Amino acid sequence: MKSLTVILTIFCCFNIPAQITIEEKEISNGVVHKKIINTKDTLSINILSIDLAGDKYILRSVKAKNRLNAKETTSEMVEMLNDSGYNVIAAVNADFFEDNGEVVNNMVSEGNFVKGVKFTDSPYNPFVNSQFAVTFDNKLLIEQFVFNSNIILPGGTLKEINKINSIADSNSLSLFNSYQGNYTPSTPDKWKVVEFVLNPIENNLDTLIFVVDKIFKGGNTKINENDFILSSNNNFAYYLERELVEADTIKFFLKLSPYYSGIRTLVGGWPRLVSDGKNVIKTNSKIEGIFPNFSVIKHPRTGIGFSKDSTIIYFITVDGRQETSRGMSLEDFADLMISEGVYQGLNLDGGGSTTMVINNKVVNNPSDSTGEREVGNCLVLIKK
Repeated sequence: MKSLTVILTIFCCFNIPAQITIEEKEISNGVVHKKIINTKDTLSINILSIDLAGDKYILRSVKAKNRLNAKETTSEMVEMLNDSGYNVIAAVNADFFEDNGEVVNNMVSEGNFVKGVKFTDSPYNPFVNSQFAVTFDNKLLIEQFVFNSNIILPGGTLKEINKINSIADSNSLSLFNSYQGNYTPSTPDKWKVVEFVLNPIENNLDTLIFVVDKIFKGGNTKINENDFILSSNNNFAYYLERELVEADTIKFFLKLSPYYSGIRTLVGGWPRLVSDGKNVIKTNSKIEGIFPNFSVIKHPRTGIGFSKDSTIIYFITVDGRQETSRGMSLEDFADLMISEGVYQGLNLDGGGSTTMVINNKVVNNPSDSTGEREVGNCLVLIKK
């Protein structure tokens, strides 16, 4: 591995040296960790650049404890994968999350939906947050993805699936898998609910084919590890009760809009910071509903980005809320991204959540007094 340390000394008007120390180390083939200590601006920055050439790595999203409503530290999620036989090189925390660990945006892990919604569940932005995705053929994307999926019934009728692993709206169809937990969620007592246990017989990227195994009236249906549950309520419950019987075959098209085939990994963020090499915060200070307390005040930050030719991915963290590192505004964070070569960039959950793990060690300094925070999900770099 190559290791290079560069120390730059800058003298201010009082003849007191202020140092910017940059240390670079190649931690794996094509993966370089840059550590910047800037005592002039009181900043501690970690940047991991990942060269995707040669198809040596997988970028994977991981849900805490493989459950929608769960939290773990980024280190614990890395440890879980390593214990399962994966060679995890690095990781960063990812999406914003609720107190119970549920991420607020869409999430896809290894082609499987962890959560699918049309609008973010964030209390600050009732619309659509930007999200980062990677396809199975390594196409890198930042888009405002909207869950847009359908079911084809035995007679050929097409119906919309409203959500995956999220509390159902009235008069809708929802799909649940093992990420939801052991049982489907409870519904209001006055709702009519019919739930269908589905056994998968074919999975071709965005198209899944199931056989109806069992039918239950009411919610709280048990979810076995490989089962899916189609939950219908009110008008849709009356309708599907007539249309579906055990042993029927049904087809799902599970996709997002804008549509890209074969999304392997997807996590949400908020907001987009860099678009086509430009700092979008400078031109739109309220993009995606951000507000000054979040965007202007200096906070710890986590971000993901990629180069113009989509060959380099960047994990970036900036420590904050401490004497050795104040943090950054979103505008400054976007400038940092651009200076490092980011052409498309997204802000991830920051504050006390900000964490970067390299070779099983936390390399930044999380701001919570208790140390590394439990989070909803993370992005990991796995060596094949």
